[in-house]
Amino acid sequence: MFNKFKSRKAPLSLSSVSNAIKSNSEPNLSPTALSSKDLSVAIAFYLGLPKNSILAVAYDPVQSLFAVSTKNNEVRVFGQYIVEVVFQFKSTQPITELRFVKGVYLLAISPMGGAVTVLSLYSKQILGNFSVPGSAQSFETDYSLDWLLCGLGNGQLMVYDIDRLSQTPFRVDNLQKKILPKHRLSPIYMIEWHPRDIGTILLTYSHSAILYSFTRGEIIQKFIYVLEKGSKGFEFSNHIESGGKKKVFGSVKQVIPEIKEAHFHPNGLHVLTVHVDNTLCFWDAADGTLIQARSLFAVNLNHPGTPTTPAKETPFAPITAVRWVCSADPEITQLIIAGGDPERPNVLSVLDFGQTLSYTLTSHEKQSQFYASPQGGQRQIPFLMHEIPAELNTGDPEEIVRILPVPPADFCYFNGNHDPHYLFLLSNYGSLYLVPYSSTGEDINVANLLMPPSLSMVIPPVSFSKVKQVPRVEWYSLLSSRKGTGASQRLTRLLKGGLANENSTPRPVGADPEARAILCTGHELGVVRLLDISRGAQHTPESIVQINLNDCLFNYGHPKYLRVSAVSVAFESREMLIALASGEVVICRFGKTTNPSLPTGVYPSDYGDCPIQHSNGDAKLLDIRDRAVGSGLSTFIPSFLLQLDTGEIITCIRMCDAGFAAIGYNTGRLVVCDVTRGPAVIYNQKSVGELSLQADKCYPTCLQFTIMEDGQDGFSSLMLLVGTNGGGHFLSFKLVPMGNGGWSVNFSSKTANLNYRRLGGEDPAKSKLDKLIPVNASDGSTARASLAMFERLAHGVVIPGYIVVTSDRDIRVLKPPKQKLSHKVVDETCIASGILHLHGGICLAVLTQSGFFKLLSIPSLSDLCDVKLPKDVYEKVKSAFSLGISSSSILASGLAFIRSSGSEAIAVSIYATDKSNQQKIKENPTDVLFNETAIIPPRPTASAMSWAKGQTTYVTSDDLASLLCGPNRKPPKYQETELAYNISPEANPHQVYGQRTTEYEPEAKVEKATYKAPSRRGQGGYGMPNAGMFGQSFVRSLQDGLNVAEETFHSYANSASEALNEGMSESKKTFYTSAIKSKAGF
Repeated sequence: MFNKFKSRKAPLSLSSVSNAIKSNSEPNLSPTALSSKDLSVAIAFYLGLPKNSILAVAYDPVQSLFAVSTKNNEVRVFGQYIVEVVFQFKSTQPITELRFVKGVYLLAISPMGGAVTVLSLYSKQILGNFSVPGSAQSFETDYSLDWLLCGLGNGQLMVYDIDRLSQTPFRVDNLQKKILPKHRLSPIYMIEWHPRDIGTILLTYSHSAILYSFTRGEIIQKFIYVLEKGSKGFEFSNHIESGGKKKVFGSVKQVIPEIKEAHFHPNGLHVLTVHVDNTLCFWDAADGTLIQARSLFAVNLNHPGTPTTPAKETPFAPITAVRWVCSADPEITQLIIAGGDPERPNVLSVLDFGQTLSYTLTSHEKQSQFYASPQGGQRQIPFLMHEIPAELNTGDPEEIVRILPVPPADFCYFNGNHDPHYLFLLSNYGSLYLVPYSSTGEDINVANLLMPPSLSMVIPPVSFSKVKQVPRVEWYSLLSSRKGTGASQRLTRLLKGGLANENSTPRPVGADPEARAILCTGHELGVVRLLDISRGAQHTPESIVQINLNDCLFNYGHPKYLRVSAVSVAFESREMLIALASGEVVICRFGKTTNPSLPTGVYPSDYGDCPIQHSNGDAKLLDIRDRAVGSGLSTFIPSFLLQLDTGEIITCIRMCDAGFAAIGYNTGRLVVCDVTRGPAVIYNQKSVGELSLQADKCYPTCLQFTIMEDGQDGFSSLMLLVGTNGGGHFLSFKLVPMGNGGWSVNFSSKTANLNYRRLGGEDPAKSKLDKLIPVNASDGSTARASLAMFERLAHGVVIPGYIVVTSDRDIRVLKPPKQKLSHKVVDETCIASGILHLHGGICLAVLTQSGFFKLLSIPSLSDLCDVKLPKDVYEKVKSAFSLGISSSSILASGLAFIRSSGSEAIAVSIYATDKSNQQKIKENPTDVLFNETAIIPPRPTASAMSWAKGQTTYVTSDDLASLLCGPNRKPPKYQETELAYNISPEANPHQVYGQRTTEYEPEAKVEKATYKAPSRRGQGGYGMPNAGMFGQSFVRSLQDGLNVAEETFHSYANSASEALNEGMSESKKTFYTSAIKSKAGF
């Protein structure tokens, strides 16, 4: 059906005959011979993510990649600049866990269905699938290891071999059942690998945390938090544990609060358990001693004392996520906690413990005081939450459910908690937040952070987007200014991995090498971004422009008032207009400022101390230049703020290159400012309805500045064109210079009812004008007001022009002041329109709701041809078309930017059909993700003192593979096995953890750091008859004389360890064979 419609020529109608007669004396600006077979449409790229749809996040610090999963069953992997690869799944079960492993694997896990999918970052293909038997509750991986640990609903532990895509025979039964036989059967809620011993894991059950050794096949230690009656935390914990119900018979004498999660200290010597009653318990991992039981507001909860029962009116806010992070020195730690504070849900609480006390020289009492009174104190990190759409709001409060630290390159261990510079926060509504974090108090500014474009569409969520075609010289002169002020040094890339492939999309039919397509996006929380999306654009730090208004604007008590509703940029005059949800307008000028940033958590006050730059009636301009913050980098600086005494919603704005700005409000008000020569409010009309035929509920809906001849003036004028609702009235104003150097705005003419819907009694809000396009009638070039043409006005230049007026169904071509040259009513809703350059002429391209580009001639508006959108594109955007949420742009080059949802867009290219272009469409490779030169550093090992005390054992990755798989491990199936080994610590023994000397670049070779021979530490024998007895007796003799610091003992223990290891390699093989037979049940 569509193919027939595509090739069908429009029938000759009465309106087309009338248009031809009216425009007969006007030159035809469109090509005469054009067929649907000459043009086609191809996808250029996708951009954005569905809003509030993110289910899981993961970060790879070695490859410098970031991955998210969405509710659409997609997994997207992002790298530097525009690197993005999308994996699509057909499963109906959501993917709520993502894990990077060994630099080449990405695990996509769906716990509800028990499905694990192994993705390759090298081939961008699915390598294998695995179904967890029963219900899966928890998963754990280590970046350098091949194994996925799965905690099942029945409390058992099983292991999956990621590298060989097979399930191992190794199983561990429910361990809580052994130590708490009277409790209900509990699943494994969480698993965490020991940070310095791959042979030990920490399992979290409902009422216990258990330290388990793979090598011994037994429980090393158990952690059960028991509160006796009379202790400070007993009553509150019992209230939470019982759900507020009192026991009918007798009284409760003790309570075991349920556990939510458990974590290791980065040195592995202490363990933290987090309980449902918000208790944080710190334990000695070696002997199981409870060191300190505290909450965010009370300490020593397990000691006798006054009960810590909160007031009844205070709601309970559970702790939802915890991370035990460390600085570059793993002994300097902080605890990051989400939730737990009912009065401030949008904060992270930080317990800054500082330098960890020496384990061997510190008593439990001193350690308890250490955790009760952190050295660095307790602080909060506030962040602003996004506004939840009404259709997604379930009534539950938004809370952070996952914290993802973002450490520097190579810091891939300590469960990803090593020296993070940023924190990703994932909420229960699928919102993603990015918060700066520094363990040392260093100032980290998110405003200087560059994110992938698709990710930046949801952090914060986009509220406005528009694509504008900008002369190449104007865009690159702006970038040159930014480069000259050191943008590359001051801006930081969030991701540095991957390599973008060249875009092989066919060149648009009207491509102009002297023009660039610039995407302008406005976001919640007052963020504006500019990005070059032209074909073949090479992105550098200075090519992505970001403006952050949150640091200088007052939010009136709620961040929603900083939502950007519209943005208009004049690149020639380097000025920007930003409309906010509060009804205020920010005027930005390109420049630089060195005003210091506000401290974290401190927000700007009201504008009482801002001087008034200019006022006109109830409109005034405030000078806010002193509030703007910056680091000396050239960018658009917030300089002035336009305010009205009465709160009014902005409907449209326009900033022109001649230096004038126009703003329309929903009350009908029209304000014009002279920005370049002032700024000053030069026009303040309270209602444009007073100038049109309809005074009731008539307000501006579109604005445009043009320079053209008005009627028979004999000279050109700078004119402001205004389109309204209520039937689609068209108003024109002339901007006239005055003797004092200022400008005045004079009403010129009006044309009523240009939208035919008004004739049928439609809603005035629907019968509006959408777009005004000024065209030079002599050559078809744009007649928008430019600075170069504005400077020629004094010479009496004459520019004949047309004005193309479009609405949702009605299209007209006018000749100023009121002459109607042509009129066309489209059979279906028009989504977007724009002038298209092709074959030496121009035409009007109209995107319709059925997914066609209708090309119309100018000025007669006769049908030229119809071009169909690709089927997969139309399937993605048709819902947006029907809901009316699409805000799309069609550029003169033939590039169309189509909004498919509130935070997603698809760019398509209208191109000329020929064999070379068809060949290009077939060859469109995906971006490169895997970097074979990014070497995984060696895993940190335990200290000599831990080895000497028998707290840890030395286990290699080969030892663990023999233990988990036995001698019959399956052979590798894919090339990824070799690639993973090539970058592994085993293949690169000279790599040093955390000492990479070169900046990560995907195409550069990584220089290896200076190698210092590692010292192997471990307990020999693993229970072997001879070597094990010798190792144990040797350790006992050492422990008897241990009264010195850990450093003194280190070298001696190291020498002994190496001597032991030489004689035990053969014994290990014998041990592992017997251990596998007895433990794994071969």
